[in-house]
Amino acid sequence: MAGKPNNKYSYEFKKEAVEKYFTGQYGGYDILSARLGLRSSKQLRDWVKLYHQDPDLLKQDNRGKASKKDGVRKGRPKKVILDELSKDEQIEHLKMENAILKKVKTLRKDYGEH
Repeated sequence: MAGKPNNKYSYEFKKEAVEKYFTGQYGGYDILSARLGLRSSKQLRDWVKLYHQDPDLLKQDNRGKASKKDGVRKGRPKKVILDELSKDEQIEHLKMENAILKKVKTLRKDYGEH
């Protein structure tokens, strides 16, 4: 079962939605989002937050950036395909993996696991 494709909303649509929210006559986030046909009221909340920071931020496509805070992505890291890396990158990646394994081994030893 394929999901629905993501919608891309124009700056004008976002700005109008935020301004309708500010008037209060269309209801709160949930009701207004449903009236506008948004999938989630979180979209409208995010737009309001951006509008408070700077209305021009609504012009940007911020999809996929919500999970990235302070330059650190949350979630499962992407798989590294060693064949696609240069030799130096492969060496650095393997050194990092070894350092992690050594740390795990030390922690298991400290907690009495074998």
